[in-house]
Amino acid sequence: MDFTPLSINDSIQIIEKGALIIDVREKHEYEQVHLEGSILVPLSDISAEKINKINSENNDIIIHCRSGKRSKVAASILIGQNYQGKIYEIDEGIIGWIEANQSVISE
Repeated sequence: MDFTPLSINDSIQIIEKGALIIDVREKHEYEQVHLEGSILVPLSDISAEKINKINSENNDIIIHCRSGKRSKVAASILIGQNYQGKIYEIDEGIIGWIEANQSVISE
């Protein structure tokens, strides 16, 4: 199994279809700005077991971070732990999301 990096537009479509948004940034980053409906699971805490607990309905997941680096690491960790669900990743992170004028929640 592998993960699929997506453009911002493709990410929007996956989210609209019900994918669970996993934010792997740190808590202080999440508190500053985050995607609506996203769930914070910092990279240091990511595990297949944790994702399975918060994703009991086994929806597709879409992982993001600030720029796309940590999200790729997180996806690789999940794959290495035999996570069985479909994994997408926002290739440009929240920076690309904001640059594409998509809505965010800011504290």
